[in-house]
Amino acid sequence: MTIQTNEIKILDQILLVDLSAIHLWTARKKLKAEMLEGKIPPADLASLGSMRVIDPERLKPFEKIKRQAIKAVEECGVKFLGGYAVSQDKIQEVVDHLEALKTQFYDLKSNFLPNYDRWVSDWVNQGWEKVEWREAIRSSATPKAEVDAGLQFGYAACRVAPDGDKHLSSTLGGQVRGLADQLFAETADTAERLLETGLATRGHVTQNTLNTVRKMNAKLKGLMFLSSDVKGLSDHIEATLAALPTSGVVNGVQYGAVVTLISSLSTEESIKRLIKHLNIANGSDEVVAPAVEVQLPTEPAAPQEPVVEAVEAVEQAVEAPASPDAPVSEPVMAEIVHTPAEVTESPVAVSPEPAPEPEPEVAKPAEETEPEPLPQAAGFWF
Repeated sequence: MTIQTNEIKILDQILLVDLSAIHLWTARKKLKAEMLEGKIPPADLASLGSMRVIDPERLKPFEKIKRQAIKAVEECGVKFLGGYAVSQDKIQEVVDHLEALKTQFYDLKSNFLPNYDRWVSDWVNQGWEKVEWREAIRSSATPKAEVDAGLQFGYAACRVAPDGDKHLSSTLGGQVRGLADQLFAETADTAERLLETGLATRGHVTQNTLNTVRKMNAKLKGLMFLSSDVKGLSDHIEATLAALPTSGVVNGVQYGAVVTLISSLSTEESIKRLIKHLNIANGSDEVVAPAVEVQLPTEPAAPQEPVVEAVEAVEQAVEAPASPDAPVSEPVMAEIVHTPAEVTESPVAVSPEPAPEPEPEVAKPAEETEPEPLPQAAGFWF
């Protein structure tokens, strides 16, 4: 099976963004037994079998920039082929953000390297309890050239296209088909984290929480081309958010609506159930069958009951009115239309069968005794 046309169309609308070229220097060296001298160093000096050779606070600004880069692509992209699939409509915004972060990164680096030796010396003379620990730090210090090579900010953005080989293009098609499910998984992770804050029992919701939901929906909206299910889910979230105030605390019935929405988004399974219900409500998940017309005779003297002999479910549901003036209720017909599981045969023609003539208590004019025609039953299977 080769890649499908709709999958190629999806590839035409995305770019792959790769952040694997962002490198941080860890400032850690392997902890050796002779460094301990019978006593375990404090946690701020050594942990997990390694020792820090510089104050970790000096490296936190680099770590923050890397987190911001990941956040920039995760807010509008979905994980794909080791990177992130970003809509071509959003790629320039993402690139501009990454370029700004890259500038910040190298500004920090240009300040870090000239001060590196001094900061290592400050860390050595921190006042550690044992002289052996200070010596271990000094002897384990990484050369500045290695630190320079270890601190890098790089990224790439490229198009992805199928290969001419059918097998290779098929494997790519499988990855493309999984994009919508991956998007739902990432949506569920965000919603689950919101619930873990105690949202369901708090009794109110703040605008900060709603802003997280708005960002979640912006990501879905930007990737609606992945599938019609993504669009349906995004439209539902947007409709719920539109009914909420844009400032202040939300409580009462509106708070309940927010909790219900976030709960329905908190797992992949609940998202798929929600999508199924939305499809049914919108009529896109129903099978349309040939219409079956049920007609009553127009003679006023002999009102008749329609009987569908081939289908027991319809025969029980569609009953003739007790009097010529009593119309068949719409809920009954609606129930027939929306119960396709009870009918199994091919469409069968409906033929009215004469029913016993009711005994009217008072004679009425012809125009008043004519029964109202039944609504036509359409869209169900026999």
